[in-house]
Amino acid sequence: MKGKVKVIIGGIPYEVEVEELGGGKFKVSFEGENYEVEARDLGIPMGTLQAPAQVASVPSVSAPLPSAPASAAPVEVPSAPTPSVSGESVVTAPMPGKILRVLVREGDQVKVGQGLLVLEAMKMENEIPAPANGVVKRILVKEGDTVDTGQALIELG
Repeated sequence: MKGKVKVIIGGIPYEVEVEELGGGKFKVSFEGENYEVEARDLGIPMGTLQAPAQVASVPSVSAPLPSAPASAAPVEVPSAPTPSVSGESVVTAPMPGKILRVLVREGDQVKVGQGLLVLEAMKMENEIPAPANGVVKRILVKEGDTVDTGQALIELG
């Protein structure tokens, strides 16, 4: 599957093209350069990823952009929602980090791909998108909270 994703490096957003190669490997294209990257420890089956609605996070590189990152640099992809018993979904943290901003309020209507909150991890801001259309039922975190991978952030209904 091929699609465009938003990557935030050092607070600067970039749009890159990502193609899933299988087995957790991806081809990332940016400014005419191609990089093969690997996603690990996402806590979700790799087949559940849908490229058009994802935000990817690539570790910062010490050289100025756009320099070529190491060919094995991991790409972190937000996790898919975990359905709950009531048919609602829970958006979980794709990686450990700190909640910088909550972009929605309880009761807000959201569309698939809409930013719900901004999670800082590895000195990068990662906008966590809505996995589906719905209504924000509960916000389980607040700005400044530290979260672990898989921790529930927002309940959608």
